[in-house]
Amino acid sequence: MRIGFLGLGTMGAPLANNLRRAGHVVTVWNRTPARAEPLVKKGARPASSPRECAAGQDLVFTCLSDEKALDEVLEGPEGALAALAKGDILVDTSTAGVRAARSLEARCAARGAHFVTAPLLGSRAAAEKAQLVVVLGGPAAARERARSAISAISARCIELESASQAALMKLVVNAVGGAMITAFAEALALGASGGIELGKIVEVIQASSFHSPLYLMKGEQILSRDFEPRFAIVLAEKDQRLVQEAAADQGTAMPVNAAVRRLFADAAESGRGGKDTSAVADFLLERARAGK
Repeated sequence: MRIGFLGLGTMGAPLANNLRRAGHVVTVWNRTPARAEPLVKKGARPASSPRECAAGQDLVFTCLSDEKALDEVLEGPEGALAALAKGDILVDTSTAGVRAARSLEARCAARGAHFVTAPLLGSRAAAEKAQLVVVLGGPAAARERARSAISAISARCIELESASQAALMKLVVNAVGGAMITAFAEALALGASGGIELGKIVEVIQASSFHSPLYLMKGEQILSRDFEPRFAIVLAEKDQRLVQEAAADQGTAMPVNAAVRRLFADAAESGRGGKDTSAVADFLLERARAGK
């Protein structure tokens, strides 16, 4: 297939590379052109604008940080939407929320194109190995056309009937993940403030019925103080904001999530926004030591 790919960040670059390795003809664009160079050297085609990247493709993928970044890439005379024709398919892998999914569905429909959401579950390491779980939502015919490309980037694809449902499902998962990470960090701070060695706390949690692969991975990062961003705190806060937005639209109360979002925001304001979510523990430990 001919595929245009917009956004070559932490997740986008390995996704585009896996599509290329699967034999698809991939055209790439990124706001910072240097990000595209490694893929171009491997055989991807460079584009000078989002519109050029999206023109004449069987599928157009986007993988961007938030709804604002999506609009900047899609709108305007050189935006990707300007290149979409009747029957074309836009596949968004970003976590941009339910409102953005509904808006993009309408904007694509106005051009006679189809919109599919394909939010990603997994880390950059999983993306590099094509081991992601993808939640695919949109019209049945569009999902069918996108399926072979999705299989090139994932180990499992779970399908839902609408783009907005898939966007909401990603928020459901991220609400759970945010609560798990912040609860783990808070528990570490509680134990450490009482003099218990961090490594022992992680060991006991992992030996209990509450053990988790997430806690094992984050525990190792916290113990080694390795806060390189696998998933940055600022992006985690954005995701919890989108959870709150969806909850408000649906009339669903989510007080735990509201507290989780506030904690991510506080950690970001402390100067840790670009660090991995495991750095929330570092933030809470620092606060505990200060008696706050």
